[in-house]
Amino acid sequence: MMGGMSADGREWIEQLPAELDGQRQLLLRLLRECESQQNIRWLVIACSLGRGAADRLSDLDIGMGVADEQFDAAIGDVRRVVDGLGELVDSYHHQLPGLTMSHERIFAQYADRCQVDLVVLPASASESVGPIRDEVVLYDPDKRMTRVFEQAAVTPEQVREWAFGGWCGLVDLGKYLRRGSRWEALQRLTEAQGQLWRLWAAACEVPNPQFGLTSLLDFAPRQLPAAMEATVSDLDPGRLLAAARQAARQLSAVSDHLRPDQRAALPLAMGRFVTGDLDALADLRDPY
Repeated sequence: MMGGMSADGREWIEQLPAELDGQRQLLLRLLRECESQQNIRWLVIACSLGRGAADRLSDLDIGMGVADEQFDAAIGDVRRVVDGLGELVDSYHHQLPGLTMSHERIFAQYADRCQVDLVVLPASASESVGPIRDEVVLYDPDKRMTRVFEQAAVTPEQVREWAFGGWCGLVDLGKYLRRGSRWEALQRLTEAQGQLWRLWAAACEVPNPQFGLTSLLDFAPRQLPAAMEATVSDLDPGRLLAAARQAARQLSAVSDHLRPDQRAALPLAMGRFVTGDLDALADLRDPY
């Protein structure tokens, strides 16, 4: 639904299944607030609800545009609106890392387990940030949101960054195993897995590959590499080492599934060094 007025948004919300009654009530209340406040110029929802794949535990991933000239003054009002949508447990507002334009993220937890994850932007930001996958326009009196989603290709630079991040996690894991710091080793393994999921998401050409495992589960759940299971470990040093070695094999294996230009950007020297470094570690046993 592009350029939808509030009547269309209300119809879309009303048609949500009975399982989503909690989310429906929150959205209807939020829509009424949008209609009653002149400074709110658009409202969109995306992710699982926008895709029609939500369940009763799904949060509401929402974007809101506020009139540019009233943005700073209106943020406090938007926070109060979100807090009043339901029986609030608590809420939190902050800036998203890496997003330099004026914005605020507001997260709210309600007693019925419903959650709102709202990003508030100046209304004109719709012209620069572009549409996102599975976006549904709930409110748009100015007809700003007449946008078509186009999947952006993953660049070789992104692939190099993700692969380098994975190898860095594994080389640090080796360092911490040598020091006997198992918790830090496990943390670095988790970081390496996160970068690996991004690379597999890029290889599978799913939308929003930067979200890694989440995007794979959303759009290509049957393409999860079975070998990734062996990258999971507890705090046992031997199992941590085995999982790291498997993660290294996966970082190498994913290259066969990338485009040639992406593959050419991979940090092969770093991969060889880290693989050798992990192989040089003697088999480890849990001393506890």
